[in-house]
Amino acid sequence: MFSRIRKHLTFLYSGIMVFFLLTFVGFTYIGLTWAVYSEEKQELLLFAEEEAQEHSLFLQHQELLRQTPQDEYRGGRMFFYAFGNDGKLANAAEASSIFRDRIVEKINTWDVEDGDVVLLMPDVHNNRAIVMMASLPVMYGEEHLGKIYVGRDVTAFYQVLKNVFLILTIISLLFLFLASGGGYMMAGRAIIPIKKSYDRQREFVADASHELRTPLSIFMASVEAIQRDKESKISPFAEIVLADMKDEIKKMSKTVSDMLTLARSDAEATMILKEKFNLMNIIEQVLRSLQPLANEKNIQLSFENQIEKVILADKERIRQLLLILLDNAIKYTPPQGKVSVGLEFSTKVPDIKIIIKDSGMGIPAEDQELIFERFYRVDKTRSREIGGTGLGLSIAKWIVLAHGGSVKIESQMGKGSTFIIILPQ
Repeated sequence: MFSRIRKHLTFLYSGIMVFFLLTFVGFTYIGLTWAVYSEEKQELLLFAEEEAQEHSLFLQHQELLRQTPQDEYRGGRMFFYAFGNDGKLANAAEASSIFRDRIVEKINTWDVEDGDVVLLMPDVHNNRAIVMMASLPVMYGEEHLGKIYVGRDVTAFYQVLKNVFLILTIISLLFLFLASGGGYMMAGRAIIPIKKSYDRQREFVADASHELRTPLSIFMASVEAIQRDKESKISPFAEIVLADMKDEIKKMSKTVSDMLTLARSDAEATMILKEKFNLMNIIEQVLRSLQPLANEKNIQLSFENQIEKVILADKERIRQLLLILLDNAIKYTPPQGKVSVGLEFSTKVPDIKIIIKDSGMGIPAEDQELIFERFYRVDKTRSREIGGTGLGLSIAKWIVLAHGGSVKIESQMGKGSTFIIILPQ
């Protein structure tokens, strides 16, 4: 149990750590991307303004503009195309040949406002290049002379960002792995005092239950001895008191026995001794033993869908499981009601399914996950009237889990409940 809690805490803390790490990496990447984009955008617009000013004289006076070699534009990463009002190319420092056609195509279909920046992502040898472009009008005073298109290849900057993102992710995963290991160790240390306290409590319950069995047995034997002693003269009131004492001793003995069973199951001291037996015969025996209780409330007790099935399980524990569930169904079913038990088996899935239905009051949805907890009762007032300790369903669930099976409940208020037990074979 504590191993499961330790793993659950580790997974929970790791999940929280993953969320924060992913958030950190994501915001870091977005922040760096925005910073690079803003810097490159500002530099591109400054370059566009400089070129627009230089070309204003060129387009006005048709003077020879000094051609700037490509290597001066940072290895060809910067380029421009200047057009006159007639739409003819007047001057250019062309883009790289690997995506030049895509740039020219974009200029011919340009639909971006002057001063706005656009990102292009042309394919380059099955890879994506990233080009930032903008346009500005070429003005000489108030006179419009043409338009200039400038651009910059920023693929290298974004590739660096991708590498940074990859490195951050790897570092985060490594940190997460180390943090998970540390969290697992810390969870183990945190559980140590809880486990010690739980072990002491479990030992106390087991020891107390074991020690109480002897005096309870003596009390029961003493009461029965007094009741059998025909020579003793006791009043009718004393006989009633003795009968009540006997009933209370029986209830207390059952409670002590249930507590001892659960304490031993917690300590894994109770063995499951599997053997082959006919499940249908065990169900019939349990139904016969409970028939008088059903007759007292005029409840119809039936065995539906009978199947001759030999299973491998602990015979006595399966009998105890059936007694708990059927007794519980009869107690919480009103007079004139119905309680049934059925079997289902499929050759495709080698599991045996035991289905116990009742026409009782039903169990609220919020209580269905809690009814298998120890001492939990849906209706405490009614439970006192009916009897019981609140331990029966806990023992039933333990028996099913000890066989590697599962148990679930389907219930609607006013329509009864159905317990479905699946035992693997």
